[in-house]
Amino acid sequence: MEPLFVPDANQVKRWLDEGSTTNYICEHCDGLHLSELQQMDGVLDSRIFVESDHLILTTEMELRPTALLPLTIETGRLNIAFPHSKIFLEVTDEALPKLVVMDTLHTRAGVSFSQFRHFLLTTMENTRQLVSDCQNMGVLTYMDGPSDDEEEAPGVSLH
Repeated sequence: MEPLFVPDANQVKRWLDEGSTTNYICEHCDGLHLSELQQMDGVLDSRIFVESDHLILTTEMELRPTALLPLTIETGRLNIAFPHSKIFLEVTDEALPKLVVMDTLHTRAGVSFSQFRHFLLTTMENTRQLVSDCQNMGVLTYMDGPSDDEEEAPGVSLH
């Protein structure tokens, strides 16, 4: 039987590295950023936050303002399609609306590397599918971005 841990940020970083999941820590937050998800068109940020008794994997996608009403209508269907994730809209006066998807792994009783890896891979796959669905619906802002012949700026983490 694998040993169980109540992981701290260092343990989660080791597990990400051991599983060959590219990640980094930025100077603006306490999250471990997941490069693979952040490189997807339409994704602003994707990171794991380590709390005292759980891990939160969250991904934010920037939305077209005109997509807000249609996506509000679709949010219920999306939450049913991805039952382990929480999917919600974040609307503020300072930025374009965002679609946020998150999942939680409770760690108080301890988790093994295999359990963490299963959580990570499942959540990342669900997130990739959700991003693909949003791309097909045409609700993400990147679709109005640079054309193929223009240089695209490297991914920047927004907080």
